Amino acid sequence: MSVATEADVLVIGGGIVGLSSAYFLLKERTRVFVLEQNEIWSDSSGANAGTVAVQNKIPGLQPLALMSVDLWQKMQNDEQLDLGFRQVGGLRVAMGGDQVRELKQDWSAQTGQELSLRWLEDGELRRFASWIGPDVNAAIYCPTDSLSIPLKAGPALRKAVEQQGGCLRPGTTVIEIEPSGDSVLVTTEQAGRIRCRHLVVAAGPWTKGLVRDLGVDLPLSVDVNMLSITEPVGLLMNRVITHVWGILSLKQYPNGTCMIGGGWQGQGGFDSNTKELDYQNLIHNIRLAASVVPGLRNVNLVRSWAGFEPVMPDALPCLGCLPGHPNIWIATGARGGYSLGPAQGKLISEMVLGKPLSLEGTAVFDPGRFF
Repeated sequence: MSVATEADVLVIGGGIVGLSSAYFLLKERTRVFVLEQNEIWSDSSGANAGTVAVQNKIPGLQPLALMSVDLWQKMQNDEQLDLGFRQVGGLRVAMGGDQVRELKQDWSAQTGQELSLRWLEDGELRRFASWIGPDVNAAIYCPTDSLSIPLKAGPALRKAVEQQGGCLRPGTTVIEIEPSGDSVLVTTEQAGRIRCRHLVVAAGPWTKGLVRDLGVDLPLSVDVNMLSITEPVGLLMNRVITHVWGILSLKQYPNGTCMIGGGWQGQGGFDSNTKELDYQNLIHNIRLAASVVPGLRNVNLVRSWAGFEPVMPDALPCLGCLPGHPNIWIATGARGGYSLGPAQGKLISEMVLGKPLSLEGTAVFDPGRFF
């Protein structure tokens, strides 16, 4: 089969990391193609809750999260991309003695960092957030915590990539990746063969299968996370809410709808390509949300759904050069990958172009750490 197309960089994956990678590469006048097997933004990124929080990240992810919030803000405000980004601040809540003790330990460990955290309990908590439920005993307020609206972010990023000259090819399935000297040949079912100088694999849970034939077996697992959205209502909360045990994410969008998540697992799995609701877990998720914000108790749910989230064993991203392949790069596997997407895309673009990195300490994300 002859080579139909040539590119400087070929990105596989049309979600938050793939589009962010393309966006920052194109700003450096790089010729970029993006392949997506389904529709752009139709998988994990499009099914996301849109939480862009920092304080709920594990310590190894917080510098990346801070970088990403800055990029979300810059892209929204300075570069005029309508990502639905709002920096509203966030409350990380605890309910009961064990949870409060754990939250207090986290607060003590994070107070020396850049987060400007504030401890809230009892009357001070109620004065700060009068809508919070009586079951919540304590919370940490982080002014950096934010939200994004995925239904806005996807179209905005797609438009920005296309306006900068990027070529997006949805509905394109990769069937072979073949390193060839100082380039890579990628064979697709629909678009023939594409030769590129660098290949970025940012295909979320599909990354594992794409690189397996290159002799790399990523220890990537895939969660089936459930989410729910309510009808539009009057103001119920004005902060992003997360939970000390990571079992709740909650926010209200400007149109009045409330997004409820928190990593409660649905049924099915990536191997069977099934994402179904687990109604028992869903009920627990909804009850917890209504306990934290009692105003939700009389609000109707409009829809619930499930989506895939790829996660590495240490919850850190695989971000860098694929072992043994100097011009193939991967970006996947971070817990909370949507919120970290712009930072991952920015760093991958710098790695590909050989530029100084915007963040120190990225060696901990090297894919080679597992081999």
